[in-house]
Amino acid sequence: MYERLGNGDQAELRRGLPSEPFWRMLSHIGRDDPHKDDLPKWRILIQCVAIAGYSSTPFGVALKEAGYSKARLKRLLEADDEQLPTLLRRTAKQLRSANQKANWNTIRRLLFDYEGEAEEMRLQIAQEYYTYDTDSNSNQDDNSDE
Repeated sequence: MYERLGNGDQAELRRGLPSEPFWRMLSHIGRDDPHKDDLPKWRILIQCVAIAGYSSTPFGVALKEAGYSKARLKRLLEADDEQLPTLLRRTAKQLRSANQKANWNTIRRLLFDYEGEAEEMRLQIAQEYYTYDTDSNSNQDDNSDE
C-alpha cells in the first residue's frame, strides 16, 4: 500500500504524523480502531517501515547486512520504553542509508509485548544478528551461477 501513496502522503508517514495516510495505513492492516494507548507504538512502527521499507529479511539479519554495529545493537536491545522509539527511528534511517529493508514484525511484537514476548523478540533479533554470516551469504550469491 505504501508504494501506491503519493509523495506527500509517504513523507507524512516518514515524519510519523497521525494524519490521514497514517489512519489509512492502520485501516489497511486491519487496525481501524486501535486502543489510544497503542497509538504511539503504531506511529513509530509505521514511521520506521515508511523510512526503511519492508521485506521478508529477518530484522537481525537486515541489521547485520546494513553494517549495524554491535554497540548499537546492544543499546537497541537494552532500551526501555522511553528510549526505544528514538533508537528505532535511528535504526530505520541506518537501514535506509544502507538500502536494506527488513521484516518489522519482530519489532511490532517487541513494541506491543503481546503475552510478554518482548524479551523473546530481543533474543530473536540478537540470534539473527550474531549467527548470520555475511561472508558465507555473499559467497553463496557469488556461486549461484555455478
